[in-house]
Amino acid sequence: MTLNPLAAATPAARPSTPDIIVDALRRAILSGSIGGGAQLKQNEVAARFGVSIVPVREALQRLVAEGLAVLRPNRGVTVTPLSERDFLEIAEMRSLLEPHALRHSIPNLTTADFETAESLLEQGSRVSDAFARAELHWGFHRSLYQKANRPRLLDQIAALYRSINRYLLPVWNDVGLSPGWMESHMLIVKAARRRDIDLASQLVVDQIFEASDRVCAQLRSMATTQKGKSA
Repeated sequence: MTLNPLAAATPAARPSTPDIIVDALRRAILSGSIGGGAQLKQNEVAARFGVSIVPVREALQRLVAEGLAVLRPNRGVTVTPLSERDFLEIAEMRSLLEPHALRHSIPNLTTADFETAESLLEQGSRVSDAFARAELHWGFHRSLYQKANRPRLLDQIAALYRSINRYLLPVWNDVGLSPGWMESHMLIVKAARRRDIDLASQLVVDQIFEASDRVCAQLRSMATTQKGKSA
């Protein structure tokens, strides 16, 4: 594993802050540049970024909190391996937390909030960069959940989106968006506009598990391909 390209791409302004370091490492993990099981050694990361151990330690702790890395005895911090079980657990947690946020948010949403959501969705359907689409995708959902007035809940959901992007981005890059991607999201907005909380919540859950089926199929296909190459 080499971190030289990551360090070179890191903005020159305030290079020692944990925010910059965690953003660079997160992007590398999500893109697959740093693969599952790779060790993230504090001393190595600090040397590559030209910073002390302190901000690196905080950055690694944040990656662990997001589920992108794990702290293992005698191995330190390693990147979380990709697995269908992990993906399904993330999807399950999303299906529990997001409807809860939506139920509390919908009564407080305004016309401007709905227009913002629709605009973000439209942009997400047009961009070709998977990272940009992931940000717009989360921005769409966040715009519908933000009026729940539950910051801890929103933080948990945001972390789940960062974790699940490890699985979504390769699918988007390989096979693109699923048919009806935009339409299924728009149905949620339409239900929320009508203040139909039950329908909007159910649509969110349905969408999560429909996407899960597609991603799991892709994960199995990738695993079969890798086995074939190693045989």
